[in-house]
Amino acid sequence: MRRTIMIFAATAAIALLPGCAGGPERVNGRAEPAGLVSPTPSAPAPVRTPSATPPSSTPPATQTTRSRTPETPVFGPTGWDGLRIGMTVKAANATGRISAPVRPGCGTAPMKGAARGTEDVIFSSGKGLILIPAYGDAATPEGIRVGSTFARLTRAYPDFSAHLEGEEFTGTGTVFGGKEDGHPGVHYRFDVRDNKVARMALEHDHQDCYE
Repeated sequence: MRRTIMIFAATAAIALLPGCAGGPERVNGRAEPAGLVSPTPSAPAPVRTPSATPPSSTPPATQTTRSRTPETPVFGPTGWDGLRIGMTVKAANATGRISAPVRPGCGTAPMKGAARGTEDVIFSSGKGLILIPAYGDAATPEGIRVGSTFARLTRAYPDFSAHLEGEEFTGTGTVFGGKEDGHPGVHYRFDVRDNKVARMALEHDHQDCYE
């Protein structure tokens, strides 16, 4: 009985094929009047007007661009907030970002707008601006900020190195990254505590004012 039913179903499907093929022709003939009142040549005009959908797709595009606007200040890779590693004292003062004049030699100055406890910028008479600290919710182009884990830091900067003397990094210490990112003369300096970034700064590759 199963074979008989299957053969009957197959023959029935084959018998319906001509009817299905003829069905679309009738539907197409009726579709023209449904979209148009008269069979006049002006019929294509209303059919083409729905093609105005592209303008409707543009508003979402503008919304996406607005949502992509960077809300987080980008820290680096060579400067921050108008200041740049290697900049002279005179040029740095001209930016208006330094709240106090800098003395000759190795000097420091606080940044305007920085929170209390933020590290000051450091200058060298021979090399100019050698350290720029980050503050607030600033993040590097790779997404590293204060609070980022050490594991994420090492993924973002495969060239990282720790300020150690033959000892293994235990989760707390100074780590450097970005020395091989195509921006010579400057890199990132991260102070890590308990495997998280506690402070970060841009530093001159050859600073001569501290260890």
